[in-house]
Amino acid sequence: MKKNYLKILVITLGLNFTNLSANDRPEWFIPPPLNPEGVQLETVKLDDGVYALLSNTPFADNAGFIVGKDSVLVVDAHFNGKMASQIITAVREVTNLPIEYLVNLNAFGDHVFGNYAFPKSTKIISHEKTLNFLKENSLEKRKKIISVTVEGDMSIFDGVEDRLPEITFSDILRIDMGNKVVELHFFGPGMSSSDTVLYLPDSKIAWTGNLVFGKGSIPWARTEKISEYLKTMKKFDSKISPNIIVSGHGKIADKTIIDKYISYLSNVITISEELTKKNININSHVQKISLNSDIYIEPNIEDLMEGFHKWNILNGFKQIQ
Repeated sequence: MKKNYLKILVITLGLNFTNLSANDRPEWFIPPPLNPEGVQLETVKLDDGVYALLSNTPFADNAGFIVGKDSVLVVDAHFNGKMASQIITAVREVTNLPIEYLVNLNAFGDHVFGNYAFPKSTKIISHEKTLNFLKENSLEKRKKIISVTVEGDMSIFDGVEDRLPEITFSDILRIDMGNKVVELHFFGPGMSSSDTVLYLPDSKIAWTGNLVFGKGSIPWARTEKISEYLKTMKKFDSKISPNIIVSGHGKIADKTIIDKYISYLSNVITISEELTKKNININSHVQKISLNSDIYIEPNIEDLMEGFHKWNILNGFKQIQ
């Protein structure tokens, strides 16, 4: 590490770590459409030295980068070498400073498979649970897990090599980039058990990975308990205060989406508790329900969010049983 401009403080609170676990996918559920073929990343300047890289398709992965005094930090590596190269090219169009850090916001292939394409000198950072999952599951297994989001097209992963994070943290990690401080936070399980939030306190900008999706979305409790997701979002709300949220998927959102997620998750718990008191076939019931019309959903992701809602109610019901 170059101590003249980088100071990293890791605060460990003795968290208990568990493996990521995927729920069985219902036959009616359509996975998120994440195929990177044809995806172009648009560079959007959010603040001095702070850039979002936004996908030109409704739910494909976003990324970003932060230019410090002497180096660059990149947010997420995308699906493969081709997409990682797009990210590197976007950085080079802004600065020739070395890409010193690459942060993986979770363990899913669409966030980590591009790691190998970055310079060997780039240090990769993730939450401890992300690294644990990557170590405990082979590259081939992880390709199969994420392949449902690309219609099973395994050619998307051609050339992908495994490259794991070198620096991990438990609760919070702060990186001093000379002219700005970058914070990595773990508030608890959400969409997965290792969801990480990257926050710039001076700019009040956050990258939320899969914990908070973009404008006009609802949460998807894919692998964790609804009640724990709710606790995580409340902790998020109490610890940091972003004005701009760049999600792993979807459009840039403002801070009102945090309250929206908290309200939605609370309502899912209430609905699930009420359903447990009734003599119903939950698998049939969830296929008939729809999102409340009062919840704003971006038009081009309505069907996807309906699926997320059904999944959340199904899991909420089973978790209360």
